[in-house]
Amino acid sequence: MFSVGLDLEKEINKINMGKKQMSPSKDINKIVKLAQKQGWEVVKTNGSHIIFYPPNARDGLVTMPSTPSSTRNFKNVLSLLKSKGLKL
Repeated sequence: MFSVGLDLEKEINKINMGKKQMSPSKDINKIVKLAQKQGWEVVKTNGSHIIFYPPNARDGLVTMPSTPSSTRNFKNVLSLLKSKGLKL
C-alpha cells in the first residue's frame, strides 16, 4: 500500500462525499450539506471526525466527531460553526 498526499486525499473525499453520507447522524449530515452550500470545504478524516474549512481561510477550521456523543457537544460545535460564519 502507498501513502496518498493530503491534498489528493481531500480531493478524493470531496468526490466521495456526494456518493455517501458523512455521518450516521441525520443532524450532522444536514449541517454538512448546509456548510457545503455556503462554500465551506468539508472533509471526513480516516478516523471518525469531520473537518469544516470556512470560505475565509483566516477564520480557522472546525473539527467535530462524525458520531454525536452528546447533545451538549453537538450544540457546542454548532455554536463554534456559527462563530466562524456559518449561517444556520
